[in-house]
Amino acid sequence: MFGWKINDYDIKLELAKCSNGTVYMARNRSNGQHVALKKYHLDKASKEDAEQIRDDVLAMRQFSHPNLHTFFTAFVNESDLWVTTPLMCFGSCRDTIKNCFNTGFPEILIALIMRDVLAGIEYLHRRGYVHRSIRGSHILLNQTKAVLTGFRDCTSFLSHGGRVTALHQLPPHSARSLNWLAPEVLEQNLIGYTEKSDIYSLGITCCELANGIEPFADSQPTFMFTEKIRGNVPTLLDRTTCPAVDEIIDILATTNKTDSSIAAATQQIYLQRLFTDEFHQFTEICMEKKPSNRWPAFKLLSHTFFKQCRHTSILDVTQRYGMQITDYDQLRDNSLHINTKLNDIKITDNADGACATWSWEF
Repeated sequence: MFGWKINDYDIKLELAKCSNGTVYMARNRSNGQHVALKKYHLDKASKEDAEQIRDDVLAMRQFSHPNLHTFFTAFVNESDLWVTTPLMCFGSCRDTIKNCFNTGFPEILIALIMRDVLAGIEYLHRRGYVHRSIRGSHILLNQTKAVLTGFRDCTSFLSHGGRVTALHQLPPHSARSLNWLAPEVLEQNLIGYTEKSDIYSLGITCCELANGIEPFADSQPTFMFTEKIRGNVPTLLDRTTCPAVDEIIDILATTNKTDSSIAAATQQIYLQRLFTDEFHQFTEICMEKKPSNRWPAFKLLSHTFFKQCRHTSILDVTQRYGMQITDYDQLRDNSLHINTKLNDIKITDNADGACATWSWEF
């Protein structure tokens, strides 16, 4: 179904550039399906970069779950490695926040996303793996589901033919994920950490999606580490938790890199909305300082927070909020010299008809 040669694909648009390659939107000539085609520049890769590319591809290959990002084929053309993956039309959660939901996702959308992500995490944990890099930029969305990606730091409890009870090493690429990591991962003590560290990161991600702000974004790493060790964590910002004081405006302006008037408007949105008690409880369980107090993934899937998902879907919610994509067949950039943002795919705001561009991360 998916070819093993570059000529089997009609490359239409450049979607994004990343540290080790370029992502394109392409059409599979054999069946007309649109896919994401990632090109790894092997000739420009150092030994370490080549090992990272290998780890990326091998990690996607060994998992098979509808809520874990996978690939269709991988092949070499000249000095480049090409990997064909499903096209996630809304990009990552981080990009969706930036372009559409600046003050955070609606609760129902978060519930639908978290249900899918938890299903993928439960699969990983059941197979003896820990993801170690759960965050908004590693959750991709399309019209029907959310999938977890970013497996570069994923590791197994299996070692030298046996199963270890805990891990002790920091993830090798942890610098960009420090704000999401559990305190026991950062402590680097003899006790180590388990798969429950992923549950903590999931709770932090809930706050990221709900508030539209990267957790601890305005904090120095030492302060963030101290706060986590003390058991202090981010919270869902609504009328029950957001301080109605000027100090919060300064924090929001610094975190979002915006002026005080926009920060003040953001504060008013926080003060007017209300998240359910179930959502607050869910995030608090995930971010318990003591790992044994955090629910495992399979138990979290039965939390009452997900009752609201029974009669709706991601497609229903995205349509309700005016998230629309143009016809893929109409998209093409003949020169392929475009920005890393895909300007042709837009969200229409129901209030004023304004459009925002999507950016992409794979």
